[in-house]
Amino acid sequence: MSESQRPARRSTAYTHAAYTRCAGTPLESAPDAAELAAIREAMEAARRERQSVQESLTSIDAYHAQSLTLYRDNRFMVMALDGWLIADVIESIGEPPIVEDEEDPAFTEYIIRALDAIMSARIRRALSEQSQRFLPALIEENNIQGAVLLANNAYMTLMSDAATPLMVQAMVSGLAAYYDELPDEE
Repeated sequence: MSESQRPARRSTAYTHAAYTRCAGTPLESAPDAAELAAIREAMEAARRERQSVQESLTSIDAYHAQSLTLYRDNRFMVMALDGWLIADVIESIGEPPIVEDEEDPAFTEYIIRALDAIMSARIRRALSEQSQRFLPALIEENNIQGAVLLANNAYMTLMSDAATPLMVQAMVSGLAAYYDELPDEE
């Protein structure tokens, strides 16, 4: 990829906004005091329901599947990693593999390597904090399971080195957007 084709890192006043495709959305600016209070309230509501939601998920695979389903909702597309981060991944580990068999682990392995290549504590914090801004809406919609899953993913993204469903979907969505925006080759 030539330097002229490489997406530039956006200049932002709110540092977290530089990592995701949130330009032109409320996530582009830091939350104000009222939004922070609503997030804290929604976090507490999710915390109160955590036990019952965790009991309904029978395995870690079910937890991951439900989390990925949540993050595939269109509202979370603004959480896709920005093009400059995807370009860093491709520069570092190469293009993602094309897989034709769902059982082929090559793409999943690529995503894990890609996340390892770029995830820093700063990016983890940004994804975690930006995702929490969706909690009040999930609580308002009475999507308690979604709120609990989001809260758990936000916590695990911030506090562990694991590739969480939040990070995986941010990478997959970022890759899709990146390739959609490449100029057609002639």
